Amino acid sequence: MKENFELYLKKVLQNSLVKPAEEMMEDCLRICIELAGAQGGSILAEEGPFLKFIFSNVASLIGVNVPWDSIAGTTARESFVIYTYAPTDKRHFDGVDDAIKHQTRYLLSIPIPSIHQAAEARSRVKSAGVLQLLFDENLFPDKDVARGAVEFSLDDVKTQAHYEDTLQDVFWILPNISFGMEVMRLRQTSYQVIHELKNKLIACQSWMNCLKEDIGEQSPELLQDETIKEDLELATSAAKEGSKLAVNYLQLTKIYTPQVEETSLNEVVRKTAADVRVFAESLDSWPVQVVTQLDPAVPLKSLDPEQLRMAFFNLCKNAVEALTEFKSPNATVTICSKEEARRTRIDFADNGPGMPEEIASNLFTAFKTKKQGGTGLGLTICKKIIDIHGGSIRCETGPSGTRFIVEI
Repeated sequence: MKENFELYLKKVLQNSLVKPAEEMMEDCLRICIELAGAQGGSILAEEGPFLKFIFSNVASLIGVNVPWDSIAGTTARESFVIYTYAPTDKRHFDGVDDAIKHQTRYLLSIPIPSIHQAAEARSRVKSAGVLQLLFDENLFPDKDVARGAVEFSLDDVKTQAHYEDTLQDVFWILPNISFGMEVMRLRQTSYQVIHELKNKLIACQSWMNCLKEDIGEQSPELLQDETIKEDLELATSAAKEGSKLAVNYLQLTKIYTPQVEETSLNEVVRKTAADVRVFAESLDSWPVQVVTQLDPAVPLKSLDPEQLRMAFFNLCKNAVEALTEFKSPNATVTICSKEEARRTRIDFADNGPGMPEEIASNLFTAFKTKKQGGTGLGLTICKKIIDIHGGSIRCETGPSGTRFIVEI
């Protein structure tokens, strides 16, 4: 396995950039199992009063709670690496064996250092979770763990004779697992907060409407006052824009879990074009044509059609709004697909006036927008969707129009 470690590490780093945290961590677990020559393995994280299996090569283990007085609990609480023979270790949690329908023999339990330093002791790294690897044969023949577990601090384990040969490569992977766990935790927390904020802002809009009705019933003349009218409109608009921002942010968090299936990109483009035509007609302020030019050689690919349709629609929607705003003559949005060297290229082009440099240079930066009432998340979400699919997106703009080029 040693000679393959560079390939493993390269794969982990690539996955950290383009895959959702969950998929990256599953890959890390598989790689750790292979590097250690283990028969199985799991990743556990703290959840309320328990540790919980969040990833495992045995599906029935995922979601199982483990008490803190277990081997995993001791590993997380004390930040010790524990190597033990499970049948003679009283801390071994029998629920694990019930779930895997097999008796655990040799167990290596490794704390996953958190990316945060513990507040009470800057020199000590708090555990973010636990990596456990299972072996049918004794990994360290010179250690008779049937008589008692062997425990090491994170510093001491690196001085052991077996570390360089067996464990060093696994320890190189731990920071990526820790990073993935932090992303999952932050996403879950932010999702809950933003979801609640969205609900509060929607409620605020409703109460503003109630307030307006009450004023109309009690003192209708006040609603004719220009200052009061402006204040009510501004308050309602602020709540509406805030809830819109929350909804867009929730979309940004959800796209980390794509639902992949065999997909025709040409069909995604056709459906997107139909949606955009309806959107353009609904504006009813300036005629905009939507034209498609599709390469029949584009093959089926494993993609999430709904996410891509959302991204493609956003690109076209921006084009339609720009063409309408500037009343471009013969306003047209053209979507083309082309298969090139096993990559599918899709162009989204308009014949508008192009974009100023200050806008073009910040297209994919969150919360950067010049659009009235915009949130600055639309193109950020588009890029993230394309990134997750292993693709790329770039923009070309000039006096004759703007073109977004997607390659997947």
